Amino acid sequence: MNSLYFACADCKVYIDAGYRWAYWELDKTGLVARGKQLNVESVRAAESYWNPPKEEGSRWLYEGVFPPLRQFLEEHKSHQMVFGEIGDFTLSDDDYHIDWMQIGYLMMPTPRYLVEVLGFESWEQVGQYMQEQDVPPAWWEVTWSGDPSPHEQGRLKFEELVRAKHGS
Repeated sequence: MNSLYFACADCKVYIDAGYRWAYWELDKTGLVARGKQLNVESVRAAESYWNPPKEEGSRWLYEGVFPPLRQFLEEHKSHQMVFGEIGDFTLSDDDYHIDWMQIGYLMMPTPRYLVEVLGFESWEQVGQYMQEQDVPPAWWEVTWSGDPSPHEQGRLKFEELVRAKHGS
């Protein structure tokens, strides 16, 4: 099973839904359907999802997943929301790491995150930031395949976003 997310198709932003917990409490129960329009109020009202057993194994949900997820659902409740794996809401692998932005628990920074959230303005800042990461995102690491490579696609997208932000 892969990671599961809530995604706002309008804003191209996605957030971790809680991996297997989300699968068992939302997907498997039929409360949500992968890749289909999401009823945010149904998710917000799903008591069993928001209240896993209080034990050490669920601490990551209470502390890492749920706080930013609650805010995300509130902020995007009137938008087109989808639940699923990355492939359920993006067009391709390139699409999600170039055009989308992940936030919240265990997020991997995309070019949008670097510009919109961290406020980076130079590729040198990005390089320094990535050197400090324990696990840099795959698009940053892959420089040897593709034309352009995922790394080069990321650089081009970053530069496009910086130009758009600063009107140059």
